[in-house]
Formats: sequence, C-alpha cells, structure tokens
Amino acid sequence: MKQTVLLLFALLLCGTAAAQVDSDAFKKRQQQMREEFERQRSGMRQRYDDERKKAEAEYAAFRKKANEEYAAAMERAWQLMGVQPAVPKPKEPAPPVPPAPKPDAVPPTVPLPQAPVQPPAPKEEPVPTPPIPQPAPATPTVQFALYGTGCSFHADASQLTFRLKSTDEQSISDVWKSLSKGQYDGMLHDCLAQRDKLRLGDWGYLQLLQSATEKLLGTGSNEAVLLQMYLLAQSGYRVRLANADGRLVLLIPFNTTIYGYSYVTIDGANYYVIAKDDMKQMKICNVGFPREQTASIILASLPLLDSKPQPQRLFAAERFGTMRAEVSVDKSLINFLNDYPLSENWNYYVQTGLSDGIKASLYPALRSQIEGKSQSKAVRMLLDFVQTAFQYATDQDQFGYERPLFGDESFHYPKNDCEDRSILFAILVRDLLGMEVVLVNWPGHLATAVAFDSEVQGSYFTIGGKRFTVCDPTYIGAGVGETMPQFKDVDAKLVMI
Repeated sequence: MKQTVLLLFALLLCGTAAAQVDSDAFKKRQQQMREEFERQRSGMRQRYDDERKKAEAEYAAFRKKANEEYAAAMERAWQLMGVQPAVPKPKEPAPPVPPAPKPDAVPPTVPLPQAPVQPPAPKEEPVPTPPIPQPAPATPTVQFALYGTGCSFHADASQLTFRLKSTDEQSISDVWKSLSKGQYDGMLHDCLAQRDKLRLGDWGYLQLLQSATEKLLGTGSNEAVLLQMYLLAQSGYRVRLANADGRLVLLIPFNTTIYGYSYVTIDGANYYVIAKDDMKQMKICNVGFPREQTASIILASLPLLDSKPQPQRLFAAERFGTMRAEVSVDKSLINFLNDYPLSENWNYYVQTGLSDGIKASLYPALRSQIEGKSQSKAVRMLLDFVQTAFQYATDQDQFGYERPLFGDESFHYPKNDCEDRSILFAILVRDLLGMEVVLVNWPGHLATAVAFDSEVQGSYFTIGGKRFTVCDPTYIGAGVGETMPQFKDVDAKLVMI
C-alpha cells in the first residue's frame, strides 16, 4: 500500500513538472506571437505612412501644376457670351376635382394605359475630392453662421484677407497664384469637413463657402467670389468664373435643370449664374480645373443644422380620426429649403425624405395606428391622412409661382398641392410600410401608385410585371385604386423612386 502511494505521488510530481514545462512553452510562444504581431503592425503602419506621404506628395505636385496652368490660362482674354434668362417652372393648372367618391366604394379593377417609366434618381454622394493633408490647427478661429448654425475654420484672418487691384485678367491671375500657395488649405479642409458633418450636399456646400468667404472678405465682394471659385475648384467641383462689367460671378452646372436662375451654355451644358441680378452678357474664363465633376442637386438627407423648433401644429385625418400627430418644424431647415433651387424631378424630393425631428413626433403616432393592419387598410389610412390633414391650394395661389415642397415644408406652410401631397404620401408609404411606390404624372396632375404584395381592387399600372395600384392623395375621399375619372384614359408618365 505504502509503495502504491509513493508511486502515485511520484507520478503526480512528474505530471506537475510536465505541465509547468508546457505552460512555460505556451507563454514563450505567446510572447513570440505578440512580438511578431507588433513587428507586422509596425511594418504595416510604416508602409501606410509611406503610401500616405507619397499620395500627399503626388497630390501636392498635381495641385501645384494645375494651379499654375490655371493661373496662366486666366491671363488670356476671356470670351464674351450672352446670358440666357432663367427658365420658369411650367405652370400647372389645378386639376378639376370631381365629386368625392362614396365611402367604401369598391373601384373596378382595370389596367390603365401603358406608361413610359422614368428611372429612379441616383443615390449620389458628395463629389469625391482628392485627399487633403490635415493641417496643423492655427489660431485664432474664424467664426461664422450658416442658417443659424455656428461654423468655423482655423485661420488667422489677418493673413488671409486680400484685395484685387482690378478685375482684369492679369489681376485675377496674380491673386490666383497667391491663393494657391497653401495658406488656404486649413480653411479648405475645415469647410469640406463641415460639409460632410452637417450633411449639406453640394448646394449647401456652396452656401457654406459663401458665408465663410464673405465673413473674411465682405458681403458680395469680388474677393469673396474669387475665393469661393478657388475653394470650389480645389474641392473638385466644375465651376467657371465670369466678369459682368466689373462684378465677378460664379457659373455652376448641375446634374438637372433648375428653375429661377439665368444661365450660360458652355460646351453643351447649362452653367447657372449664382446671382439674382439681371445680366445680359459677361466675359467668361472657360478653363476647367483637372478632375472637376458636376455638382448634384440631390439631397440624400436633410442637413443637420442647429435646431430652431417652431410651435407645434396638429395634423389629423378626418375619416380615421386617430391618425393624428402634433408636429414641430425646424425653422433653420425651412430657411435652408426656402433657398434651395427648384427642380421638376419630384423623385429627388421623395429621396430626401423627412427630417429626424419630424420623424420623431410623426412616425410613432402614425405607426401605432397602422400596426397590425393589412397593407390595404394601412395604405388607406395613410392616404386619408394626407388627403384630409392638410388644406389644398395651388402653388400659384399660395406662392405666386410653381414650387414643389420637400416633405418637411408641407408641415410648415398653410397649404399644399398635388405634387406636395404625392411627395409626402410616397415618403410615408416607403418609410412606414416599406412598400414600393411610384409617382404618376398626368398632364397637370401628380398622384402615386403602390405595389401591394397581393392583388387589390382598383386601377393599376404594370411595371416589369408588377402591379402598381393608383392612390391619389388629392382625390379627397378616394380610397386605394380610385382614379379621378378625367384621367382614366389619359396617358401618364411613371416616375420611379
């Protein structure tokens, strides 16, 4: 027995020793792996730093060469060109409103005439820009405001101010050479960063640069316009500089027609005059900056401006009285949208959607009522909400000119029309129900059509083998599938979203 115990004890000691050896080996291997990982990470960091420095050096050389060539081109005589008047948005007569349909009437299921389909708006990102090295922060900081939102850029204003001797070609070229020496890189970097942080889009970025440069060089000054031109060109935007009898103005093309701005046609593209003055002709420096890209008018989402909430308003449906919500609009956003260029691409307005502030109060109230309902019932309730919670007026009656509203604007202005209701209804169906919806453009009237998972009663269009049933937010009292009688045999255009 004693021998057996001793043998077991000896085996235990051997096992412990062996385990200790294994543990030491594991720790040693673990340390070796850590050291190898650190060597690999250090090597990767070094390669990354080398590549970054190489890219920055290449970009610096590119910018230097591009700005030198651009300044040289500016010295040559500019081309005198005529200015075309602004394109007014086509006036659309208010559609005659037929008598309200009978409640719960079952519409006949009939296919509507085959209609051409406009593809959806591209989901464009801001114009890509070459990498700009992060500048060392400089003090003091220049503060300025954009629609009530505090903005800034790191710079010593006393080092960045300048004055044009005149607006002749040589003076402008000389200043461009001075601008391109690098002292404005910090301002450029900060403005690009704020464009992305505030989700301003291309038009908002233009407004940001205008506010920043005018804070530095004076409101409406030629110097501010020239600096805007420089910063836009360095940011990758297609832009031209023009001289209208001693006043410098920017010419910018967009990816779609915009209304209310005069323009000059250059190489087949319309360059819009970013000024409201009536100009008949101007001298234009038609020189493109390398890698320039056309600006987009599409807003992927609404900007993140400092909120200035207005008093709440109650919006309530008539038939489905529980479909109600108190909504407060943001005055900063309304001011931003009030200055936004008008377009007839209604799908752009749908794509932008509603602001986070309105969603926070509107969506929970509506979602609580449609939750658990069939698609047909839920769409009918949203349709009644848009039909009856808002008062109707044509753009001519409310504004004196044609003006489609972004979704937020329908909760701000006293009334809206068929375009605005269709835009808002399409947003609600998409966001709250996740259903496909298209805009239906009849002559003088805009409605929508919705794709249901199963067939429902009513008039419909067929797109790619899928049935889209008409839902008209302006046909008061009409349910799913009901079309205004005067449009049943009229050709329409379908706009995808």
